[in-house]
Amino acid sequence: MHPSTNRRLHVMKSALARRNHIILHHPMRPTLHDLAKAANVSTATADRALNNRKGVSPRTRALVLQTAHAIGYLAETPTAPRPVHLAVLLPRGTNAFVNDLRHHLDRFAKSDPALTLEFPEIPDSSPEAMVAALNAATHTDGLAVLARDHPLVLDALRRMGHGGKPFVTLASDVPGSGRLAYIGIDDTRAGRLAGQIITRFLGPRPKGKIALFAGSLSYRGHQEREMGLRQYLAEEAPALNLLAVRESGENRNQAQAQMAELLSDHPDLVAVYNAGGGTQGIARALKSADRWRDTVFVAHDLTDPNKALLLEGTLDAVIDQSARTEAAEVLATLTAAIRGQDHQFTAPQPQLILRENLPI
Repeated sequence: MHPSTNRRLHVMKSALARRNHIILHHPMRPTLHDLAKAANVSTATADRALNNRKGVSPRTRALVLQTAHAIGYLAETPTAPRPVHLAVLLPRGTNAFVNDLRHHLDRFAKSDPALTLEFPEIPDSSPEAMVAALNAATHTDGLAVLARDHPLVLDALRRMGHGGKPFVTLASDVPGSGRLAYIGIDDTRAGRLAGQIITRFLGPRPKGKIALFAGSLSYRGHQEREMGLRQYLAEEAPALNLLAVRESGENRNQAQAQMAELLSDHPDLVAVYNAGGGTQGIARALKSADRWRDTVFVAHDLTDPNKALLLEGTLDAVIDQSARTEAAEVLATLTAAIRGQDHQFTAPQPQLILRENLPI
């Protein structure tokens, strides 16, 4: 810095110190005269510097502007947030929870004018289709991915992370992928919770068979829910017989056909746990066989269709992971990372919803 600038800054600081009780503590906004005195220039020079007029050196203009901010004559102008372009990769299908996620993500994104969000079309639920969508998202600043835990997907995510693009896994994790965060519930705990609900509803020393459904066991979250259920039953209700898991492909018609077959083959079926989508199909099969009153039914996600099933009594309990909470956390985590801001991550927690505590 030029020596004359150092001298002027020293004069300015001394003047500020002498006038501290007059200017900095003045209840009114500082005037142009206050600014000129603090910067040790004339009011005409201060005015020319503020309005970028001729006759003021760059050093003097910088000094006046610095002083103006220091004494509160000019308010600090907030910096506009960096524009962020995100993509969210969600599987296709009839899963109502995924539709709710899309809705809340879109709604929250509209509250940030500097944020744009896209939902690329994925033709099917295969790992190859997901990898193609990941490879096509090069124009984005970051991604959220609801994907199967498959070697092809894992490899594509690792390459993306090595390239510096931030991403999060959503609702089902892909460990070892290099993601910023997994935004979803602890699915092992959720499976154990389902086991506790079923055994408590069945009463002391429960016996009989339990049907278990998953959308696809290639989703790690569905694997962990099964594992949690098996853990709990082995510890607390060994007389209950858990049947082999059925994969519905998140398709309600397929789930209905599978449930109808199970009811026909196992008249001693006492409970159903659906760890994935297709709950509406299972409910239709239970009602068609007139088994909805005497079969304990536990499923996931408080979607509007599941609320209706709770109210009518077909569903006994829902383990909710809150699409709204997860959508907000996805956007907060990614935008903070891209903009270089701090963000305190909050992990979603599984919530038990019964008919009597349905959210209003």
